[in-house]
Amino acid sequence: MSIANVNNNNMREMAYGLRRSPFHILTDEEIEILKSDIEAIQADESVFVFNDRRVRGTSYIPALDTVAVKGNVFPDMDSIHPRDLLSTRAVLAHEYYGHRPYRDTEMSIGDWRDEFRASYMAARNSPGLTDEDRRLLILDSAERAKEAGISINYNNYMRGVIYGKAK
Repeated sequence: MSIANVNNNNMREMAYGLRRSPFHILTDEEIEILKSDIEAIQADESVFVFNDRRVRGTSYIPALDTVAVKGNVFPDMDSIHPRDLLSTRAVLAHEYYGHRPYRDTEMSIGDWRDEFRASYMAARNSPGLTDEDRRLLILDSAERAKEAGISINYNNYMRGVIYGKAK
């Protein structure tokens, strides 16, 4: 597989909002922290690759069944957008539990519905997330719809996570 195919045709891109730059090279210490996040969400560490030069940012690559992790895995705590505030653990869950199980679906890469589903399913299915991680993932899913001009109704799970009621 060529680099061009990985970059252009077979990559599910993470948001390039106000998160840390994807050009930031992850240090050994940062990678160790990320590996502990991977363990906390009970993901298969062998699926994750760090500082892959073939990709522009943190993303799931279906053709390689790989989650590429770049510098933009880190949040921007000065932002107010839920996507920018997602913890590293939540971002890894978004890619692993949100995109990876659905790699054989027909949705186009980058389709708002694919990104909505990725955040929603990560919030629902990933172990090891905090309540705040789940809340931000659900808010991110709602933002994906809003950005696409789609009005959604929150279901009971979404309301419970956002407003802190029983799940």
